[in-house]
Amino acid sequence: MFYSTVVVAPSSGLYPQDCYEILQLGIKENGIYTIQPDPQQPALEAACDMLSMGGGWTVFQRRFDGQLDFNQTWREYREGFGSLQREHWLGNAVLHALTANRPHILCITLQDWHQQTRHATYNTFKVAGEIQRYISLKHLPMYYHGDAGNALSYSKRYNHNGRAFSTYDRDHDRYAAGNCAQYYGAGWWFDSCLAANLNGRYYHGRYSGITDADWLAS
Repeated sequence: MFYSTVVVAPSSGLYPQDCYEILQLGIKENGIYTIQPDPQQPALEAACDMLSMGGGWTVFQRRFDGQLDFNQTWREYREGFGSLQREHWLGNAVLHALTANRPHILCITLQDWHQQTRHATYNTFKVAGEIQRYISLKHLPMYYHGDAGNALSYSKRYNHNGRAFSTYDRDHDRYAAGNCAQYYGAGWWFDSCLAANLNGRYYHGRYSGITDADWLAS
């Protein structure tokens, strides 16, 4: 999925907060748009999916060929990395800014080697700030629906709801014997360690599993 660059000029000195606000302006074209989640911070570019499931989705993670290494540092995950037109992580600081004022809907789209697509949608998605270690869905229930399975809230031991974010250089998981991020090669909201890891190592056909993944917030 490739995006053209589209500029929406601010009418009040501020850009739209997210892709959903751009959709409300009547714009229904996939593209890279300028958004401003935090009015106190500079605007930034983000990929917007305006076609899937009604549109208005801010794409904060995309993987489809494994060319981008997701085993990055805490700083890289905070600031974001990759290319918006290809594989990328938008950044934990942006995720916090997007969801700070109101919870968002999280939609995960997965595709396997046989081109079978599955979805997992959570009606409440919120990420805390860096001081709180970007805890996901803090104090919020996970309202799941879809056909991909609820791996983010799989069991008492493997429950990603309310967990702090970890990277190989910042271990915040609940696994006392080691570092889940270091072991699984990715930054993630690890428990001890995981039931899902969509930032993990990308396999090119030797193992069955996911070949394409999008994380969308609206």
